[in-house]
Amino acid sequence: MTSTSASRTARIFLLLTVFTWAQIAFGALVRAKQAGLSCPDWPLCHGALVPNLKLTGVVYEYGHRVFAGVVSLLYLLGAALGWRDPALRQKFRGIFLGLGALLFVQAVFGGLTVLLVDKSEGLARPATWTVVSHLLLGNTFGALSLVTALKLREVAAPEPLPSRALPRFVPILTAIWTFCLLAQMIIGGTIAGSLQGLACAEFPTCNGGLWFPSFDGYIGVQLLHRCNAYLLVVVGWTLAWRLRGHGRLGLVSNGLGWLLLAQVSLGAMNIWSLLKPHVTTAHSLVAALLFSTTAVLVMEWLKHRRAKAA
Repeated sequence: MTSTSASRTARIFLLLTVFTWAQIAFGALVRAKQAGLSCPDWPLCHGALVPNLKLTGVVYEYGHRVFAGVVSLLYLLGAALGWRDPALRQKFRGIFLGLGALLFVQAVFGGLTVLLVDKSEGLARPATWTVVSHLLLGNTFGALSLVTALKLREVAAPEPLPSRALPRFVPILTAIWTFCLLAQMIIGGTIAGSLQGLACAEFPTCNGGLWFPSFDGYIGVQLLHRCNAYLLVVVGWTLAWRLRGHGRLGLVSNGLGWLLLAQVSLGAMNIWSLLKPHVTTAHSLVAALLFSTTAVLVMEWLKHRRAKAA
């Protein structure tokens, strides 16, 4: 019974992960359409539970909120299914409750992006720190949902611990990769939240045909974003090369490498297309996939640590 319940619950959490990725991309579309404040209040929209969707941008912002409700319902369904089984409840109690708390905090920050408006530069926009926090929380929720789904699958179909030792420097490379990716998310969120995606209006150069015209203001932030992306490419593909032939861990690291190349390409297309909404949306979606896949990489690496300790 526990195996059947774990398999069923794993499918719900995998579906939750996919919907969370879609919600993150939807949020990027709202921002690209400059519709983030089309509902000037929260949790209502223009004082109504169901607003007039013909108002400028409301269909995007309100649609994002409705989709968030679907994500919440999927979480409640998955947590309820897992909670019904005593063995799963004992093993996953902390994860279920932690995901619920994270989802609640994410909803609060979604409200704060509407309620805390920054008008310091003459253009009303959400406060940058709320945008960055909202982005990180959403990606963390998606990553943990995926890890939960995979752990539930292990309960349904247990697998032996890996027996092959990892190559040298893999733990260090994994730590560097994780830190740099987290930094990249923060920097990218800062650029998006401040509406400075074209601070460097050229690629691969920055402005006026120069690679490093200045490090002042948001030009410096954009250059930092690019330099960190180059570092991620080197670290990511070094990790993939070191882990080749190491089963699931090798597949995950190889997937990270290809996702990263796609992300760098989309970053360049973002500049060339002058931040076209569909490109910006794809850029945020691939970032979410990278973040979640990194969580799986860390999970698989921890399995190897447990196997070595045993």
